[in-house]
Amino acid sequence: MKISFYYKILIYILVFFSFFSFFGGFYLNENSAGAGDYTGDITNIWPNLQIWLTNDIISSIHHEEYYSSRTPFLYFLHKTLNPFTDNIESFRKSVFLFSLSLPILFYFSLRERFIKSDKLLLLLISSTICFSPYFRTSAYWGLEENFGFIFLLLSFLSLNFFLKNNNINRTHIFLILTTFFSACCLYFDQKLIIIPLICFIKILTSNKLLQLKALSIFYYAILSLPYIYLIVLWKGLIPPALLDPNTGRKLGDEIFLLHIGYAMTMIAFYLVPLLLFKERHLTDLIKNFLKDKNNYYFLALFFIYITILILFSDFSDQSALGKGFVHKISNILFENEINKILFVFFSFFISWIIILIYVEKKLIDILTIVYLLILSIAIWPIFQEYFDPLILLMVFTFFGSKLYVNYKNSIILYAYFLVFIVSINIYYANLLS
Repeated sequence: MKISFYYKILIYILVFFSFFSFFGGFYLNENSAGAGDYTGDITNIWPNLQIWLTNDIISSIHHEEYYSSRTPFLYFLHKTLNPFTDNIESFRKSVFLFSLSLPILFYFSLRERFIKSDKLLLLLISSTICFSPYFRTSAYWGLEENFGFIFLLLSFLSLNFFLKNNNINRTHIFLILTTFFSACCLYFDQKLIIIPLICFIKILTSNKLLQLKALSIFYYAILSLPYIYLIVLWKGLIPPALLDPNTGRKLGDEIFLLHIGYAMTMIAFYLVPLLLFKERHLTDLIKNFLKDKNNYYFLALFFIYITILILFSDFSDQSALGKGFVHKISNILFENEINKILFVFFSFFISWIIILIYVEKKLIDILTIVYLLILSIAIWPIFQEYFDPLILLMVFTFFGSKLYVNYKNSIILYAYFLVFIVSINIYYANLLS
């Protein structure tokens, strides 16, 4: 679609504002996710980095005080490639500047997928990532998350170049890049194992030579060996220090059924504005959802889930830690425990419907969301940062649903996340004041 001159000026202003706010947040030491500031997660990041800077690789890997749910791969890279680790401020600036590559890569990923769409609209969409509170906090405070997202986009781009290229030599190079970038996603953040799995499936189901498919199996097998070594060393998926009873972290110790519902609300939160990018109008999507009898089985499954929660879960015995925006809103709006439960369960229901409407039987979308829901059962605590900006990036890259970009839905998406970042900053400013 053609955009008028005045609309173009507006888009340029909006893009400038999103990046201006991103730089401004760093200058103001913004804490938009509750884990920023000098008393937040950087109190774990900086000591982890010091372990690697003051020890050799083998000693660092075996160090008992390494405190992170992720592998030490990022700290190895900081040690070997980052010259700005002399003090905490230069380190913060280096992570901030590197994080700027995420909206840039997001823009090129959008161009790769939406070839016929207006590039200015794609620039606007890519700039919305600057309103992600968890992208901002990670960029400002030297955290780990953004590195996984950057390599997610590199995986998407290299996979697309692999699938589109017919030159055998170039195709082989893109295969190597795809397997390497996607494997790095796992090393930056274990939950991103879904990325190499999707890439691997797409490689195997492509029309490329059998030799290339066999090579992908070999490359992934080789790249998995360091992580297998870490699992043996840690005797689990995360280091023992993180599972210390005093830290409160849990992984696989219990089944947290309530987390499925909270994860649904967090996923649905990011899918709501993206329903407008569907080919059919929202009312038609709802009508189509109601006409499909299979959806009623999924709704019945939800009510079975709620029944199990009522019978076996103690809703009142919960920490205020994590659980996303719905849990926080329920605590703000209601004092009565019954009202809180009703509000939360109703939010679970609406979120489940939003997810069902969005996925429309797209296999990759369904498998990714099911994976995230299953993962939520085993983790405590569960944070909204696990889904932000992951869902937004996945929808515009690896998800299979066909989307259409126009001026209206791009502006609404921008406004949606702008309101989100403003609201969450107000919330934490009042909470921490």
